Amino acid sequence: MAHEKETIATWNKIAELYEEKFMDLDLYNDTYDAFCAAVGNRKANILEIGCGPGNVSRYLIQQEPDWHITATDIAPNMIALAQKNNPSANCFVMDSREIGKLEVQFDGIIAGFVLPYLSVEESRHLIADCKKILNNKGILYLSFVGGKTEDSGYQTGSNGDRIYFQYHSLQTIIQTLIDLHFEEPQVFTIAYCKNDGAQEMHTIILAQVK
Repeated sequence: MAHEKETIATWNKIAELYEEKFMDLDLYNDTYDAFCAAVGNRKANILEIGCGPGNVSRYLIQQEPDWHITATDIAPNMIALAQKNNPSANCFVMDSREIGKLEVQFDGIIAGFVLPYLSVEESRHLIADCKKILNNKGILYLSFVGGKTEDSGYQTGSNGDRIYFQYHSLQTIIQTLIDLHFEEPQVFTIAYCKNDGAQEMHTIILAQVK
């Protein structure tokens, strides 16, 4: 779809700007800590989907240096930065819609703000793919912005580049997880201050495979 190609092109173009802005952001660290505690395994195999410049993977490696991290993103420039920032991780270009093709099992998967770039049906497919490649009792981390699907649309940055942003219903995501045999998820809500000063509520979910 045209909006998907434009969004990918934007992410590729602004990769270094994104790295500069978000590499040291600590707003979500408590939720990453909760993920680490839930996984628990000192030798865990972890997948990050939509890794961007590798800020989340870097934090995980700092907390759990014995973990093996695999990181994917659809934008090649993001992957180049992620590999630079995480030399010990295995970083490569991959569309989140294709992760079900991975022939590896993971103890935990983080998909931080991937859902805002997927439709409702694609999001369900992603969660199903995650379930497929998670080990028994594996942990899934999802984050998104709650809202009405019909409010989804293009958002334009200060440089004029656009992304197509999708809002999701918390109840729909929770029901999808339950339908796909995850335990009742743990939900976090974090207030994020946008560039224009407006506050946006971000939702984070931790769910364990039954």
